[in-house]
Amino acid sequence: MSENERAHTRYPLSRLAFAVGKEDGATHGGVLVNISTGGAMIKLVTPMRRVTNEFEPGMTIDVVIDDFPPLDGNIIRTTENLVAVSFFPDTTDEKALMGKIMAAMENESSIPHSG
Repeated sequence: MSENERAHTRYPLSRLAFAVGKEDGATHGGVLVNISTGGAMIKLVTPMRRVTNEFEPGMTIDVVIDDFPPLDGNIIRTTENLVAVSFFPDTTDEKALMGKIMAAMENESSIPHSG
């Protein structure tokens, strides 16, 4: 399946997010880039220094996002400062997650932007 044929629609959403390794507890903070009911992408950030991404494809992590319940998944792709995660379908309540995504999108669109 190509990136243009995703099973779940991705929504651009900016929220504080943490990727927490299940086995070693390694935690990296960042900003949510986008999210769907099937997964998310997080841009890892480390103030004042270079990001060291210790995550690897196949690792199991918890994704902790402001205003969302913790989400279990595994890493499907990484770059120096990005982590793409696929959520585990058996641990994700897709209907509730979609409600959270839509509420966050609505809230974000109601915030006045300068420009």
